[in-house]
Amino acid sequence: MHMEKGRIRDWLVVLLLMAALILSFVDRIGLSLLVDPIRADLGISDAEIGLLQGIAFGLFFAVMGLPLGWLADRWSRKGTIMLGVGMWSVATAACGLAANFPQLLLARIGVGAGEAGLAPASYSIVHDRFPREQLGRAISLFQVGGVLGAGLALLITGYVYRYFTGGGGADLPLIGGLRPWQQTFLAIATPGLLFLILIAMIREPERVAGPADAAGAGEPRGFAAMVAAVRARIGLYLPLFVGMSGVIMTSYALVSWMPAVLGREFHWPAEVIGVRYGLVVLSASPVGLLTGGWLADALLRSGSVNAHVRVVALAALLGLPFALALALPSGPVGLLLVVGGLHFAASMPMGVVPAFLQLATPPAARAQVSGLYVLFINVVGLGLGPTLVGLLSTGMGPDAASLRLSMALVIGPAMLVATAVLAWLARSTRHESVADVRPAYGS
Repeated sequence: MHMEKGRIRDWLVVLLLMAALILSFVDRIGLSLLVDPIRADLGISDAEIGLLQGIAFGLFFAVMGLPLGWLADRWSRKGTIMLGVGMWSVATAACGLAANFPQLLLARIGVGAGEAGLAPASYSIVHDRFPREQLGRAISLFQVGGVLGAGLALLITGYVYRYFTGGGGADLPLIGGLRPWQQTFLAIATPGLLFLILIAMIREPERVAGPADAAGAGEPRGFAAMVAAVRARIGLYLPLFVGMSGVIMTSYALVSWMPAVLGREFHWPAEVIGVRYGLVVLSASPVGLLTGGWLADALLRSGSVNAHVRVVALAALLGLPFALALALPSGPVGLLLVVGGLHFAASMPMGVVPAFLQLATPPAARAQVSGLYVLFINVVGLGLGPTLVGLLSTGMGPDAASLRLSMALVIGPAMLVATAVLAWLARSTRHESVADVRPAYGS
């Protein structure tokens, strides 16, 4: 009975961390539904919007993953998460107070920096609460927060924006007049206060050893532990990170710009886009994510020595035809079907790779290697994906078709590279037990 109660408590912790991830994605992605109102009020281009959704957020989200991962390895993981929630909530509110592009740029940097610590610290907490055989499902459940957050961001932001549009602008004491899109940012920032209280109630587990702990008591600690782990497994980490960067580029280019494509091509208002595209994301992405976690666990139980890598490669292969079809002319139903297929495939590895990193990395470096993974895939995928789409769209002209073509020119090559690299990795590791660290691996 004690173990049963303990396991229930562990799953409740995962659900709370998942809810925090949902909140982070609402604050992160809400901007995508407000692109055209912001452009109209601040007089900025698609290229500048691309910077706000890409490099401004993605670079600092990625770079801050390492120091916050180091902090989580050396200090309280719960405290690291609380620090991040407070930072990104304040920065999201600052987006609502921005009166020009530089102010909005600085606020987006703050959102990215604050959100960077949530995933590495959460992965480490989840690892220490679950046995190896359940880790894939536990981390995939946590990662469901990302795909639910992406869909809910569209639904919530659309309805909140519609509410404030109906009431017009607002005048606040000491602040002055606020446009509906600014009020929307302030509204979606406020739940962060509740999450600070809830996260403070988590009991942090003891750090436990895993299958990657071959170095024992003499293994390096701190930053040296991360360097040693990466050097030992560079032949595995590098192609995995490169391939996943293409998948992440696809995912963020989609969610950052598809609302604008739907609005410009089909003239849908924000709340309609939020419902229709949001439901596509909410339908396809969680199913893909849970399918990936279930398949990795099933392959691992059946004796597959590279189960996680095979699932990641399969996901890229499944997404490739949808990526190539994005450039084809289609109506709204056809476009949403293609986008749904892409979201399903891109979501499959989102929980698999973090679970694999927890199994394959010594405990002294787990959060830091997770932070390095976040750094790599987000500098390339999140930083460049939305930014390149915006730059191409601005260069091609303001018509609606150019934005979809810009997305296709970014997403198609990204998925081609991801498929090629990950398929090679799956083939090259088919005889290796990639969940067991060996110092000579990849050397």
